[in-house]
Amino acid sequence: MKVKTILVSITSGLLLISSLNPALAGDKGEWRQKMAGAGQHGQLWQQLDLTDQQRQQIRELMQAHRAAKPKAQHEAMQALLDAPQFDEQAARDLLAQRAAQREQRQLAGLKLQHEIRQLLTSEQREQLQQLQQQRHSKRHDKAGKPGRWHKQSADNN
Repeated sequence: MKVKTILVSITSGLLLISSLNPALAGDKGEWRQKMAGAGQHGQLWQQLDLTDQQRQQIRELMQAHRAAKPKAQHEAMQALLDAPQFDEQAARDLLAQRAAQREQRQLAGLKLQHEIRQLLTSEQREQLQQLQQQRHSKRHDKAGKPGRWHKQSADNN
């Protein structure tokens, strides 16, 4: 009797997992598609009626922006952590470099957004502004409401 119960449990578990697999794969595909755009503005850019030339120019700008990311800082951090003795001054210097690089990345990001907007027509700029206002109001409407994790934990109590 116990063996039969165990087999039924295992079989039903496997059936459940196999039925969820296509659903999970579908969600993953949608997520990747949403993230394929230009960072946090990717979905907004995709909603604009861009010409092929504009899309290509934006793609080139994004690739140039991504190529500028430094890897030396990560290697320096690893060397600091792997050293037999902790060097506090080196850590402080590295943190100061990170702060300066973060500021540079933010500046480069703003410059990138400006360059992309310069590729848009005046109608596309207006449409982008409307989409951004919609996004802002949607986020503002959610402010103060409990998130999905909070709701789940409240339901479980």
